Amino acid sequence: MRVYRMLVLALMALAATGCGGAPAPEAASEAPAPPAYLDDLNGAVFDPPRALADFAFDSTTGEPFRLAEHRGEVVLIYFGYRTCPDFCPTTFTELRQIYHELEEPADRVKVLFVTIDPERDTLDQMAPYVQGFHKDFIGLRAEGDALRAVMDQFGVVAEKRQMGDSALSYLIDHTASIFLINPEGQLMVQYLYGTDYRLIRDDLRTILQAET
Repeated sequence: MRVYRMLVLALMALAATGCGGAPAPEAASEAPAPPAYLDDLNGAVFDPPRALADFAFDSTTGEPFRLAEHRGEVVLIYFGYRTCPDFCPTTFTELRQIYHELEEPADRVKVLFVTIDPERDTLDQMAPYVQGFHKDFIGLRAEGDALRAVMDQFGVVAEKRQMGDSALSYLIDHTASIFLINPEGQLMVQYLYGTDYRLIRDDLRTILQAET
């Protein structure tokens, strides 16, 4: 499915939509040709895949997570927050099922949870949250411009909705998509909230088999 469908974000229930400008990635001498399997993937496919600027965030592993150090792996990344009442736990329950059905390929697939609520989400709080879904899942945290720059690369938007008198009593309406980064470190697919998890699983199988 050779499609570049960012407008489909408008279909997400309770999720904000937007496509922010991304920082210019480092120039490459020659962009790699799109893989032959690109036509067979599900979701909103970036054709050609989009180059991403590198980033390094603090992580629940105790070591910084730097995207450039994970070339050769498939990275699934989701932007959410620990106290999210619906989208986030549902998505990570499905990611756990995908990971299980792929026989937990820790050396080939990384599943990341980037908090969009660093004011309330510390790494100590995030660790049991993400590991409660699977011990291999990794939580990432950054603040301010560093977080905003990465959100912009993926077109992720988030808006607080005050729910009480306390300054910390709020929900966050946010883009509720899973993003797939290919082994070349490029953004390849966006899966909207509600995508059948089996379609994501099948895409991962296609990519992992092609990269064997």
